[in-house]
Amino acid sequence: MAESKPKVILTMQPPELVNKLMNDEQWARLEAVADVDREVIPDFHAEGVAERIKDADYVFSGWGPNGRIDAEVLAAMPNLKGVAAAAGNVWPLFTPDALEEAKKRGILRANSGYVNGIPVAEFCMAMILMADKDFFRAERIYRDRREYINREVEFPTAGNYHKTVGLVTASSRIGRHLMGLLKSYRLRVLAESRSMDEAETASYGAIKADLETVFRESDIVSLHTPNLPATHGMIDAKYFKMMKDGAWFLNSARGGVVNADDMIAELKTGRINAILDVTDPDEPLSPDSPLWDMPNVILTPHIAGSEGGELQAMGENVVNELTHMIKGEPLDYGER
Repeated sequence: MAESKPKVILTMQPPELVNKLMNDEQWARLEAVADVDREVIPDFHAEGVAERIKDADYVFSGWGPNGRIDAEVLAAMPNLKGVAAAAGNVWPLFTPDALEEAKKRGILRANSGYVNGIPVAEFCMAMILMADKDFFRAERIYRDRREYINREVEFPTAGNYHKTVGLVTASSRIGRHLMGLLKSYRLRVLAESRSMDEAETASYGAIKADLETVFRESDIVSLHTPNLPATHGMIDAKYFKMMKDGAWFLNSARGGVVNADDMIAELKTGRINAILDVTDPDEPLSPDSPLWDMPNVILTPHIAGSEGGELQAMGENVVNELTHMIKGEPLDYGER
């Protein structure tokens, strides 16, 4: 008699997200090693869910389930051995007490933060090159004037040759990947990080610098800081006023790290520019925000992370991690 496969359950919101994360080949790979309940559970506390999860060995999670794994739900899954998330971290899936219990039980946890960070770094790389090239202003004035534009006259400081790029919290997963991309270009890179020393920073082709130096000397500052109580609002008027005339501020991290009022006040002067993929309060940006009408501000609807076909990279990562868990192999992106 064939040995039964471990059971995998799925949870995410919206449930149809799984269709973007997984393709036929990935389903086949996962189902070769596990018995998969493909019906997504959006809420662990919904009626009838307890019966479905009682034999679960592993959880495939995305982001945003309505009902998190609390102590009651965790107790209802006595066989749970691991959770793999198509998201930056597994821990938001758990309530704090349930997470501590999961750690005590030795439940494995793996995330897709690095995989999701790759398109963010690529987005930032593209924005850096475009901003330094004065692309955004060039596109706008060409469309407005509809005539010959003398680029040497209109864009005397444009270009990426020997421009300075500053990274805030360069030691983040995204920051490190971005530094790797930046090494291929003729750019001077300043990296602010409390956890990287000068030697490690230099290994990425960057120069270790403090926050003030990054803002004072950079032609474009790219923010990669998580929004935590200690970092909320940390980028304020002090730093925006330090920026060079014509410099750019790029935020693909979290809007809450920035003091929005201070940023808007400086942007209103027209002295600096901004590319904002995230804002505070959370997206979408309020319809009456002055940012919408500022010609020196580029707004995008939180597109830097995985979207479209990029989501399948996270699905692939989850399949890999669940396979590692089932086979007792080391995880690629495990959490402690």
